[in-house]
Amino acid sequence: MSKSSEKVIELLQKYISEGSLMWHKPYLTASQANAVSKKEYNGINAFITAIVAGMEGYKSPYWGTFKQIRELGGKLIDAKGCGVPILFYKDLEDCEEKKRFVVRHCFVFNFDLVEGVELEPLKAAAENISTDTNAETIAKEYLNRESVNMSVCSSTPSYSPVGDSINMPALGSFVSKEEYYSTLFHELAHSTGHSKRLARFDETATRFDSKEDYSKEELIAEITAALVCHSVGVDSQSSIKNSAAYIQGWSKYITDNTSAFVSAVNHAYKAKNLILS
Repeated sequence: MSKSSEKVIELLQKYISEGSLMWHKPYLTASQANAVSKKEYNGINAFITAIVAGMEGYKSPYWGTFKQIRELGGKLIDAKGCGVPILFYKDLEDCEEKKRFVVRHCFVFNFDLVEGVELEPLKAAAENISTDTNAETIAKEYLNRESVNMSVCSSTPSYSPVGDSINMPALGSFVSKEEYYSTLFHELAHSTGHSKRLARFDETATRFDSKEDYSKEELIAEITAALVCHSVGVDSQSSIKNSAAYIQGWSKYITDNTSAFVSAVNHAYKAKNLILS
């Protein structure tokens, strides 16, 4: 793992309680963005800035490097030790044969710690009124668009890459609609890994080659499910706790395989975007 990735994981572990991620709705729904470009962060950068903002109580969604803040005419106040490392890819210009990139990091500061700069607020996402109808629409549009087969079963929910198909128990077999959609989006997340979509695994695969590969895919699916549920408004305190418990079950894997966890979060954001597109 690169030293830059280690910086991100070190900060993330600061916000881990008893070896487990503290999983709350604001960390997933709050958009965090660069103050200069106004582009929202994605992947692990969105994850880490949102977690820090939630834990520290920052109100501003904007972040910037020390140089960016200075160029905007701002000044950091009481910001010692408050920089958050984010990752970016740097092109190795001296490589002649083919493009190569290395992972680097820089520190950004939330604009709650900045004075002398006024920024327009980010546009808030529209409220969802019929949350269950909305979730059903999102799921059906994805299934139709990607030609994924789904059938009702009486057994455990599952996804098969070979048949590109999902088996899903009926809504009535779940404790609540929130848990049903959380499970459904978990299986949809697995389907995004098919070779004709985001290509996380081979379409002929019937099992994972290693426990690490299986663990990473399960983390991708559950983080994606939580992200989509929050985006379409079908989360509840119960489903949030269930997601937390599920992810906490992999806490040792997260600690022992930190670079793989960074990768899992990035894959989850890609899967979420594919489902919601």
